[in-house]
Amino acid sequence: MLFYHLGTKNRLITLHNLLRSFPEKDLKEIIRIAKGAYRHFATVAAEFFDMSYVTKKNIHKWVEVEGLENYEAAIAQGKGILSIVAHFGNWELLPFGVPIYAKAINIVYRPLDNPIIDNMVEYVRTLMGNTLIPKGGSGKRILELLKENQIVGLLSDQNVDLQEGVFVDFFGRPACTGKGLAVMAIRSGAPVIALFPARQKSGKYKAIVKPAIEAVNTGDYEADIVTNTQRFTNIIEEIVREYPEQWFWFHQRWKTKPYQPQFYQSREFYAQLEKEVELASLHEQPLTVMLIDIDKLKAFSDTYGHVEGENVFTRLHALVTRCRGESYLSYWFGNDEFTMIMPATTKETGMLTAQKVQEELKKEIFAPTSGKEVHVTVSIGLAQYKLEEDRKSFFYRV
Repeated sequence: MLFYHLGTKNRLITLHNLLRSFPEKDLKEIIRIAKGAYRHFATVAAEFFDMSYVTKKNIHKWVEVEGLENYEAAIAQGKGILSIVAHFGNWELLPFGVPIYAKAINIVYRPLDNPIIDNMVEYVRTLMGNTLIPKGGSGKRILELLKENQIVGLLSDQNVDLQEGVFVDFFGRPACTGKGLAVMAIRSGAPVIALFPARQKSGKYKAIVKPAIEAVNTGDYEADIVTNTQRFTNIIEEIVREYPEQWFWFHQRWKTKPYQPQFYQSREFYAQLEKEVELASLHEQPLTVMLIDIDKLKAFSDTYGHVEGENVFTRLHALVTRCRGESYLSYWFGNDEFTMIMPATTKETGMLTAQKVQEELKKEIFAPTSGKEVHVTVSIGLAQYKLEEDRKSFFYRV
């Protein structure tokens, strides 16, 4: 648990990912899951160094398989198999278990930044005859392998850039998700199965092989990519909900934002603020709240119309989203104002964000009527939480 207490940044990412993914859970349960995730992946890291000793004779000591018949039915189609793989359980066991129970797997991967660790991981993953396919330009090779009735595994639970992915719902929030799996499924017609090695209380892993699903292919290529990516993502969310401590919550899964920012309501603000106050007290970390008031928005709307007024609010919210930190959350708080919760942030650091908002806003030009350019200004207030201060008193100081 040392890394939980010392790694402030990753702990913050983990806790806020969990808070937003399980709004129905209280803070005590969120912290329990977070600590469980740290313990789980410490175990996974330790197990990695023993994996080179896994053989067909002793694999049963590590893992038992559930749903092997799903694999057998899928491979019998002769189209190859596309496998959904996630940073779940001990995913590094798959390169050992799959070749023993089925056949060697071809893994699409992105080389790690550290060449020493990358070489080590590559060595372990290929011990059982598996093949690694570098991510860039892998489409042609994947299609060739599927025609040979091979298995191709693609990690499908990481954040990607806008150019690489599509937005689908993941735990109630838009998550930019790689579209490669959906593209390959549509183009090849290969069945898609999910492989999840879930750690059991006994210490062994249960390799869960989900039933194969066929890609939706209506002829509307772009829409089908989104539909299928959502279906595949739903399968990952389902297993993560069942074993929440075994997914990689440390990753900034929702880092890439959609063009239209997500609005949270004021009632959600108060619920989240209460949890953030408790977290700040528990870990003795700073917490700052920012209130942004759009100056004279009512007069602007009365002059140019409510549609133009809403456009101002939407563009300003998008601007603030670009300026804010990854762990910050903004909330619609009324007709002309919204708030931002800034965990692990002092008032002084929060003021830097406020200044950035002001500077970026000066560059924004609104043209509510043809030939007329209008600049909009905002008033910004900040307050830092004081230990043992009640929530209302804290917010009223903003």
